[in-house]
Amino acid sequence: MSPGPNVILVIDHSLSFGLWRIAPTILGNISLLFLVALAAAMGVSAILLAMPALYDGLRLAGAAYLGFLGVKALLRARRSREGVSAGAPAPEAGPLRRYLQALFVSATNLQSVFFLAALFPNFVHRDQPLAPQFVVLFSVLILVVGSVHFAYGLSAGLVQSRFGNRRFRQAVQAGSGIAVLGFGAVVVSSVFRRG
Repeated sequence: MSPGPNVILVIDHSLSFGLWRIAPTILGNISLLFLVALAAAMGVSAILLAMPALYDGLRLAGAAYLGFLGVKALLRARRSREGVSAGAPAPEAGPLRRYLQALFVSATNLQSVFFLAALFPNFVHRDQPLAPQFVVLFSVLILVVGSVHFAYGLSAGLVQSRFGNRRFRQAVQAGSGIAVLGFGAVVVSSVFRRG
């Protein structure tokens, strides 16, 4: 439930596009989470641990993407503060773009593979059919994540309605840009600290 890059993206999209238009963002996050859970169930985390260079390369690519998103959010906040009119909707306004952006942000969080690889075995009974158990585990995971993300989006919308649209959005864009850059920096420093 603690906010990470996915939650920051949900909040940003909620404020930029409206609460009822964040479904593609949440679906993008959940889609990759499902794939990560499936990979964890299949043992991909063991492969990534056995190939540290591949793991580090994937983490650095994810950090670069987070850096790109952070700079983009800061530039949007700056344009908004300077009173530049947005004019036509930005390219990311489309549902497919929001879905893909969320999918890529979720892909930067490889720690979830290891978290799910550690979590799932505690709830799986090897003496019973595995497929139904995974369906239940995936369903609960998806329901919880979807609910948490929607709650963050709803909370951001409520706060925005109380403090005013433009100033609050500027603050959130700047804050999310800094936070996402921070997440990227933490990933990069952890890769080089390990190596």
